[in-house]
Amino acid sequence: MSRSSLQIMRDSINALIMREINTRFGSSKLGYFWALAEPAGQAVVLAVLFSLIGRNSLTGVPVVLFMLVGLVPYTFFKKLTQQLSASVSANKALLSYRQVGPLDPFFARLIIEVATFILVFFILMSILAWLDYEVWPQNLLELLMAAGLLVFLSTGLGLVFCCISVVWEDFDKVLNMMMRPLLFVSGIFYTATMIPAQYWYLLTWNPVFHIIEMMREAMFITYTSPVADSGYVLLVGFILNALGLMMFSVSKQRFLMT
Repeated sequence: MSRSSLQIMRDSINALIMREINTRFGSSKLGYFWALAEPAGQAVVLAVLFSLIGRNSLTGVPVVLFMLVGLVPYTFFKKLTQQLSASVSANKALLSYRQVGPLDPFFARLIIEVATFILVFFILMSILAWLDYEVWPQNLLELLMAAGLLVFLSTGLGLVFCCISVVWEDFDKVLNMMMRPLLFVSGIFYTATMIPAQYWYLLTWNPVFHIIEMMREAMFITYTSPVADSGYVLLVGFILNALGLMMFSVSKQRFLMT
């Protein structure tokens, strides 16, 4: 019995997901551990540093919890964008197979990273709950909306970068350079209320900053963001996704030829 195009795409993505998991995590017994260790280790180090200068809480929240709510989404954004950017170039040999579409590797990596993000956030929050931290969000719906906006934004940016990387082989090096300063303007170590209002414009152009502000507002009853704007993030996400789809449409044949 012949399969529809959607069934072929589904089977292709399933096979690519299994291949990605085996390649990324199967070769090392600690493969899955590092997904947890990176944000957790950074949060613990920052909590220790803040404790040494006499700060055990920020905005009325324990430092380690405050940092994790910023580090986990930022780490996800960074990793998803980089993984999507290289999704086609890393699997270009597979595009010679008729069943594998040019965007199948893109969707496979998107599914893996989103599932990993959900699992990592759940495990880290469960560990903190076991340690008697108050981790249940005060507004679960807002937290889910912020997470959805983060995925939407990262997907659009990843699609744009994926199209660029097809024509510019060294783009991954440029992307790594771009991500480093973004760490300091995304509100991971601070909130908008810690900065004088006249300097907010230096940060509010960054949609990731808005998302992290939304997540902290959703998690902590003691914090209300004066700048978080979901409409702005949604607009930027729509623009990036539309631009990415247009770029893909223009360069589709180049995808198949790489």
